[in-house]
Amino acid sequence: MRRFIFIVFYMVNFMVISWKCDLGEDQKEANPQAAVVFVQHYYTGKRAPTWERIYIPSILVYGNLIGDPLPVIDYVQVANQKFSDPTNFSYYEGGVYFTTYNRIWSDSIPEPKFAPVTIKIHTDLGEIEGSITVPDTIETLTISAADTISLGTSITVSWTGSDADYYYVYFFHNWLEDLGYLLGYSVDTVVTTHSVTFAGSRFLKDGDISEFEVYPINGPLPVAGAEPNMAGDGYGYLYLENATKSSDRFIVIGDGIDYSIFEKPVKPEREQIDQSITLHQKIRERLGL
Repeated sequence: MRRFIFIVFYMVNFMVISWKCDLGEDQKEANPQAAVVFVQHYYTGKRAPTWERIYIPSILVYGNLIGDPLPVIDYVQVANQKFSDPTNFSYYEGGVYFTTYNRIWSDSIPEPKFAPVTIKIHTDLGEIEGSITVPDTIETLTISAADTISLGTSITVSWTGSDADYYYVYFFHNWLEDLGYLLGYSVDTVVTTHSVTFAGSRFLKDGDISEFEVYPINGPLPVAGAEPNMAGDGYGYLYLENATKSSDRFIVIGDGIDYSIFEKPVKPEREQIDQSITLHQKIRERLGL
């Protein structure tokens, strides 16, 4: 799965667990279970039996469920399709991970297809249900920076199109510490607008940035106190992510990084010596020839 999913997944999962800990006994009875569900939307893909690429929208669903006591999942239903095979569920201490494993194609489910898509989680503690739509795609992505920038220069990432509830913005930043020590980390943030500016104070050392990506996502903003959008015998957070918009821009900061200094030196090839000739020479020398 893509990196943003894991980051948002654990952010929201922490919110769910924290909320459960703060509930009183009466509220715990009314909310015996809580879920975090992610849906990824694709426009093309390959499917059996031919495995040829087809241009039919599809989704992949997965998530996590917790409760006290630990719920036992009977099935997860996406539109009209039920997933009840034990291989779709993975139990661990404190929760249950579930997934459809395979994509669900739009031509395999009735209207309204993915507008919205409805998901139900049925367990021995009851049922949680929610619906969500696919956000519009991002049309353009712009990085407001030259290919080489001076130290301390701010960078603005902006995009057009899409009506998502929020956007996950990501890029990777490498820089050179003293004595030729290379460091790097991913920079990510969540915004509800169509642009974000990263302060120049982030870029005070020679380095580079790359792998710009923006994900449009529908669902509750992953912050403390966010209202759940799944209800029933418990509650849950349902998210739907549409196609990512990425940029192949590579921006050098300051003098950049000479990556060749981190390459292992190439050992010179040892000269191949014909051992039979060497032995023959030694015999001739010993005989004084």
